[in-house]
Amino acid sequence: MTTIYLVDFDGTISIQDTLVYITQKFYPDKYMEWSNKIATGEYNIKDWIRVFEHQFNIQEDIYRKALDEVQIDPYFKEFIKEKEIRILSGGFDYNIKYIFKKFGIPSTIKIYANRLEFINHRKIKVSMDYFVETCPQCGVCKKKILYNYRKQYDKIIYIGDGISDLCVSEFADEIYAKKGKWLSRYLTNKHIPHNIFESFSEIK
Repeated sequence: MTTIYLVDFDGTISIQDTLVYITQKFYPDKYMEWSNKIATGEYNIKDWIRVFEHQFNIQEDIYRKALDEVQIDPYFKEFIKEKEIRILSGGFDYNIKYIFKKFGIPSTIKIYANRLEFINHRKIKVSMDYFVETCPQCGVCKKKILYNYRKQYDKIIYIGDGISDLCVSEFADEIYAKKGKWLSRYLTNKHIPHNIFESFSEIK
């Protein structure tokens, strides 16, 4: 049987959600405003990313120093050995690639995420290469990506924690949800079978 693991990044692999962490660090007032709008449904993740792109003004070297403060699950590097892994993130590829390089995670792992670039090392530009018009909530349609892998693998295991994982998780063959987070509460409320985990040492 062929198995693939589709894994969220922010808050799942990383200890801190990088989008939230950057916002809190440099724009704490904006973080409170936007998180309240997310909670009430006035904003979705795609809205947050677009506002981030147009309102933030951060030098690239300062942005990287903030990413240096982000940690990942200490068991993730061991977990990925001899497994088919894909990263599905509602956040930024820039953050993932930078942090993976810092922790020695192979650059060969395929990443699906919003593309962030720095123009002249200061202006942020975001491209939503995996956005689907019929699903306006996130910049990356994880469900569509899962469907594409359905044709290639017998079993799909999804690992996540947050809002961008809610939709896609229901279509996986097996689900691991981070303890106490959005995804675990959602699946519990919908009576969808899932595994609770706190670190990658618990996932086989």
